[in-house]
Amino acid sequence: MQCRGDVDVNEINVAQAGSSIGGLIAAGLAFTIPGILFLNQEKGMDIPWPNPWLLALLTAAAGILGILLSMPLKRTFIDEEELPYPAGTAGAELLRLGKTGGSRLSLIVCVGAAAAIFALLRGQYFAAGFTFTSLAAVGIYLTLVPLPLAIGSGYILGHRAGFSWFVGAVIGWIFLMPYLISIEMSFENARALTQNLGMGIVLGSGIGFFAGYVAPRFRTIFSNIFESRSGFMRLLPLILLISLGSLWLLGVPWIATILTVAGVWIMVAVAARMTGETNINPLEQFGIFIGLVIMLLYQLGNAEVGVYASFMIVTFVSVACAVAGDAGHDYKSAKLIGTKFMDIIRVDLIAVLAASIAAPFILETIRLGSADQLFTPAMPAPQAQLVAGSIFGFEYPTAFLIGFAIAFCGEIINIFLPEKWRGKVMIMPAGIGLFLGLGLAIPIAIGALIRLYIDKHHAKHYLAGLLIAAGIMGGEGIAGFGNGALTVLLSRSALPVSYGYNGLMVLFVAVFILGLVGFLRQRGTA
Repeated sequence: MQCRGDVDVNEINVAQAGSSIGGLIAAGLAFTIPGILFLNQEKGMDIPWPNPWLLALLTAAAGILGILLSMPLKRTFIDEEELPYPAGTAGAELLRLGKTGGSRLSLIVCVGAAAAIFALLRGQYFAAGFTFTSLAAVGIYLTLVPLPLAIGSGYILGHRAGFSWFVGAVIGWIFLMPYLISIEMSFENARALTQNLGMGIVLGSGIGFFAGYVAPRFRTIFSNIFESRSGFMRLLPLILLISLGSLWLLGVPWIATILTVAGVWIMVAVAARMTGETNINPLEQFGIFIGLVIMLLYQLGNAEVGVYASFMIVTFVSVACAVAGDAGHDYKSAKLIGTKFMDIIRVDLIAVLAASIAAPFILETIRLGSADQLFTPAMPAPQAQLVAGSIFGFEYPTAFLIGFAIAFCGEIINIFLPEKWRGKVMIMPAGIGLFLGLGLAIPIAIGALIRLYIDKHHAKHYLAGLLIAAGIMGGEGIAGFGNGALTVLLSRSALPVSYGYNGLMVLFVAVFILGLVGFLRQRGTA
């Protein structure tokens, strides 16, 4: 990754920004639209599949709106709040390392390849993780999936966010769930109640921050939307009209279209902040929240949105939040590297348009060729199942509302606390831990503990740890994506699916050896 000749780190940074936005567009569709198939297959419903061209229009409008609304948030979350945006920070450090080269770069390549090899082996031999059945006797259901990526994320997040995440998981899965099971609630119902409580905390925290911090500063934060002379900002009225029109063309009632677009303005701010703090953007949950609010308002008026229209609402909000959250990583990396902000905006807008045209037709191909494999252990699509199930409401709305109220009030109080007490426990990561459980919280906490130790005793090695964490995250992510993509492609060809796995394993072993040899040579000549 030496950057010489006519290519510099800024060009590479711009290129990766566009690539990552394309992936988030795909996620916004893949996490929501397949829920239609789930309801049709599992519940015997007859919900129509959206027209790919209209879905492309909807996706493009949502993506561009997400980019435009994320631009003024940069000043709040990156310039003022200085949120970590872990993926953006890690990417910037890798780009800096690629510019200078040396033994550190070889080490990162070696570590990344090792993480990729481990991820492939894990998927082959213990994909389901390790379940501690002995704990089930006391109502604790713990399945631990070894995730080096999560350890790296915990290191980058730091001890406050990582430990808050862990505390939330402990409260939910060590204390609350065993108690619920002890009063004769089934495991499935106890888990659903705990997760609904966690989801309420996550969204309550985001809305509380919006009400306590963003709303009072709304004019300042979003002022350049109306005052900027940028040609991009002049697109906003047109994009708002296209957004309303695309929702209406896909069957969403007019009042619901207006509420959806208004809801995006709030959820984009929540998504940008949550991504910056935790490196996680539960985009489908933001869409679910707005969808449920609109459905509730219609019910109060003795009207109905409709299941199909609800899917379109959730998809629109999810895509906008996915793009806005990921754009924050791009802005963070640009600030650290020195890339021009408007260069990132241009490539992100181009990527949104290109991915929006391609993604609905790729999804259509998957539907036609692999629908029977969806919602099976091979392709479980959990996010789409969550969307499908939540369209009809939360299983435990009272738990959701309690979590929402606690987190909302907590965020408001936190804003007015003295500086030394502010943010000691981060509410949003705690809610994520409550929702996702101990399996992910444990490796996150391990990474946070390593970071705390480094900060206290070996501060000069902080950057080395950050680079190793970035290498781990990159290697595991590339392995997971590559294996999944090759599996889908080869499943539709005459070649055995195992060719993809074996080919990736050979590739990463070779990269590991080359990285190790380069590291040893450079250390020997240092």
